[in-house]
Amino acid sequence: MKLRIDDNGWKQQGVLLKKSISERIPVEYTEEGLSIVLHIDSSIGPDESYKITEENGGFSIIGSNEMGLFYGIGKFLHTARWNEREFVPSPPCGVVTPACSFRASYFAVHCYNWYQMAPQEELEAYLEDMLLWGYNAIVCIVPILNIDSFDDELFFESVKKTRAIYQLAKQVGMKIGIIICPNQGHRNVPKELEADYSYDPTGKIRPHGGNNICPSKHGAVDYLENIWHALLGAYQDIGLDYIISWSYDEGGCGCDECRPWGAKAYCDLVNELYKESMKVYPNAKFIVSTWLFDAICDEGEYEGLYHRLTEDMSYADYLMIDAPGSFPNYPLEHKVIKPIVNFPEISMWGLYPWGGRGANPLLKRFQDNWNRAKGVLQGGMPYSEGLYEDISKIQFIGYYWEPNKHYRDILKEYISYYYSEEVFADAIEMMELIEENHITVARGDKPNREVGVRSAQLAVSIEKRLGEQARQSWRWRVLYIRAKLDDILYRTFLDNHMEGEQVLQDLKRTREYLIDDNNEAQELLQELCRYYHSVDKTPENRYTFPPVKNGKVRKI
Repeated sequence: MKLRIDDNGWKQQGVLLKKSISERIPVEYTEEGLSIVLHIDSSIGPDESYKITEENGGFSIIGSNEMGLFYGIGKFLHTARWNEREFVPSPPCGVVTPACSFRASYFAVHCYNWYQMAPQEELEAYLEDMLLWGYNAIVCIVPILNIDSFDDELFFESVKKTRAIYQLAKQVGMKIGIIICPNQGHRNVPKELEADYSYDPTGKIRPHGGNNICPSKHGAVDYLENIWHALLGAYQDIGLDYIISWSYDEGGCGCDECRPWGAKAYCDLVNELYKESMKVYPNAKFIVSTWLFDAICDEGEYEGLYHRLTEDMSYADYLMIDAPGSFPNYPLEHKVIKPIVNFPEISMWGLYPWGGRGANPLLKRFQDNWNRAKGVLQGGMPYSEGLYEDISKIQFIGYYWEPNKHYRDILKEYISYYYSEEVFADAIEMMELIEENHITVARGDKPNREVGVRSAQLAVSIEKRLGEQARQSWRWRVLYIRAKLDDILYRTFLDNHMEGEQVLQDLKRTREYLIDDNNEAQELLQELCRYYHSVDKTPENRYTFPPVKNGKVRKI
C-alpha cells in the first residue's frame, strides 16, 4: 500500500503511526500515496480531544494537544478496515473528547508475572498499545511485601523495572503514579511492630497480605517513613504525577488503637504519607484508596473517611473505590464530595492460577459492574497482572471515554483490528460462552459441557478465517488457548463423573492432575508459558503460572 504521511513536526506521533501500520501490512511511503496529515489545534476542544477529517481523498488527524493526537491516531487505526495488504479508513465524525480524565492502567510488577519478566521491547510495545487505545497514565508498585530490606536484590530489580516502565510512559506523554501501602513493612519486619489481625467481628477474617505494621506501636511510624522515603526518592528524577495510598489487603491493623482502620489509623497514616509525598512531588495528585472498606461488616469505615475528607483530609484529589464483588453501596448512596475513580479487578476473579488457562473475558460481569457505578465515576485504573486480561483493559477504557457504550460496541473495534471484522459475531459469542462457564465454575457448580464444546468449536472455526498475522498473534492465541483448555478440562471432569466439593474446587483451581495426561493441553500450556515468560514454578510466581506438568517449562 502506498502512503504519504506528513507529521507537521509531530515526530513522535508520526513515528508511532508509521510503526503501527508497517507492522501490519507492507507499505511504500511515496508522494503518490494516500495522504495522512497530522495536526494539533487547541481550538477543537478540551485537552486530549481529537478530530479526524477527510479532504480530497486524504485524511487529517487533529489533536487538541499532543496526547489528543495520539488518541486520534489510535482511533484512525482501530476503526479502519484491514486486510493483509491494505486498509480502508473509516473514522468517526466530529470532535471526540474523553468523558473521564483519570484513565490509568496498573501494571502490577511483582510475583514474576509478565510485567516483571517481559523484555523491554515487549513492555514498550504494550505500553504504546495502551496509549493508542486511550489510556493516559501508568501506575506501578514496588512489592515491599516480598523484600527483606532495601539491600535486597529484588528491591533494586523492582525499582529498575518500574523506572524503565515510567520512562517509557513519560517519553510518550503519559502520566505515572505509584501505589504505597502506608503500613506495609518489609518481609523481615520486627515482631514487636506487627499489626494485629485477631479482631474478628463476624467470624470472617478480612484477607491481609504482606507484613503489616501497627502504627500505634512505638517506633512504627519512623520505620514506615523510612520505607516511604526510599520509594518516593527512587523516581525523583523522573517525576511522579500520582501518589495512591492503599488500605487493604496489604495494609490494615485491628488493634483497639487502630480500628476501625479505614476511618481512624489509616487516615492518620495517609495524612503523614501525604505530607512526605508533597515534599518530594509538590504537584502530584493524591488518591486515597478504599479497597475492602467495610467488606466484612459495616465498621463505619466509609462514614468515618467521608467525615474526615471534609476536615483534615480535604487535600485528597480522588477517591479510588471498588470491591472484589460489586461496587460498594455507600458511595452510591451518599453525596460525592471528592471525584471517584474505580479499580476494576480484572485479573484474579474466580479461577486460579490467574491467567493460567489463557484469556479471561468477563464481558457481562464488567458491564453490570460499570452500569451500577458509572453515575459517580470519573475514571479508573484496572488491576492487571499480565497479557491475559487485555480484552478487559479495552472494555474499561471504552467506558472511560464513552460511559454509555456497551461492551459489544467497544469490542467490535478490538476484534476487527486484532482478528478480523468478519469474525466479530462468533468472537463475541465465544467470549460470552467462556465467561458463562467461568462464572459457573467460580461459584462451585458443574460446568456446562455444551457451552465448553461450543466455545472450542468457535475457536477452531474463527482461526480458519483469520489471516496469518492475526492467527499467530498472542492476542488471538491466548483466547484460542482458553477455549480449548476449558473444553479439555470440562470434558475430563464430566466424562470421569468426578463428584464432591473438593473436586469442584480442584477444577476451579486448575489442578494439574486434571490435564497431566493430555498432550494437547500440555502443549497449549507450554505456549502460554512462553507468552508470559514464565520460569519454573516457585511460590513467588504461582499466581499466574500455567499448570504445566510437574511445574516444568520446556526450554526454548
